[in-house]
Amino acid sequence: MNLANRLTIIRIVIAPIFIVLLLTDGAGTKSSALLLFIIASLTDFYDGRIARVRGVVTSFGKFMDPLADKIIVLGALICFVALGEVWAWMVIIILAREVMITHLRFIGASKGIIIPAGRWGKHKTATQMIAVSVTLVVIAINSTFASLSSINAPSFLSLILKYTPNVLVGLAVIMTIISGVLYVGKHREVLIKRE
Repeated sequence: MNLANRLTIIRIVIAPIFIVLLLTDGAGTKSSALLLFIIASLTDFYDGRIARVRGVVTSFGKFMDPLADKIIVLGALICFVALGEVWAWMVIIILAREVMITHLRFIGASKGIIIPAGRWGKHKTATQMIAVSVTLVVIAINSTFASLSSINAPSFLSLILKYTPNVLVGLAVIMTIISGVLYVGKHREVLIKRE
């Protein structure tokens, strides 16, 4: 197994640990979750580059890399809803798009067609990663203020911390819808192609 595929697998392994840390109350758990997400994001950034530079792009990588992204990003977004950080309807839209695209990929794979992520899908993933990263920073800051019960965040900072996650996830929703429509339009032949 090449290095790029190993990085993808590392991202999948990180996902459940990240989710447990994010949902656990305790000293440093939110900051640890943020650190793990940053590591996962870096593996996402480098795995594709390494595969292309070394000429080791594989069907496994084309299929599993976007799936690994979905696992960790959707895991984070669902946790954010559970923690009351973002509105559920936005996460439902993102989840519906990801399920639809993953289903399209499975249909393609069953017909021997590997459908890689496209340019808009990569922009969508980057937007989602930024939204998740910033929301994790917000959660870590809120957790720090909560542990220092005698200190409250300044009111202007409280407003920023309150609304930033929904604004950024809202932008991710827009990118998610655009990329989903373009992706289905580009690969609709997979749905109608006979085996």
